[in-house]
Amino acid sequence: MAGEPIITVTGNLGADPELRTTPSGVSVASFPIANTPRIKKNNEWTDGATLWFRCFVWGKDSASAANELRKGTRVFVTGRFVVDNWVDKEGKDQKTLVINVDEFGIVPRNVPEPVTVKHDKPIEDPVDDPWSF
Repeated sequence: MAGEPIITVTGNLGADPELRTTPSGVSVASFPIANTPRIKKNNEWTDGATLWFRCFVWGKDSASAANELRKGTRVFVTGRFVVDNWVDKEGKDQKTLVINVDEFGIVPRNVPEPVTVKHDKPIEDPVDDPWSF
């Protein structure tokens, strides 16, 4: 659908991805992502309310998502954001935050050794660079 907002979310997988095939033969991997914002109040950091997103990876990338991602993995997803409205068994209106994923990746947790920057050659003067502003 045109006009769906694009969103990028970083969070932790709440479950292993489920890989299924639709009746029309399209494969889809689905998984929940939890995002808990950190809020600084009175010079102390606290956890905000956790937001849960239901993510769907469609087509050829769905198998990669199912093979690479596991519960607890820190990931980022970028995709089209929609709100799915539905009625539960008690007749109450419910909403689910859904992302139809265009891109995803694993966020590295720890770097095993410090990163050092090497300057083998001097940085050129940006005044001579036609692309610098």
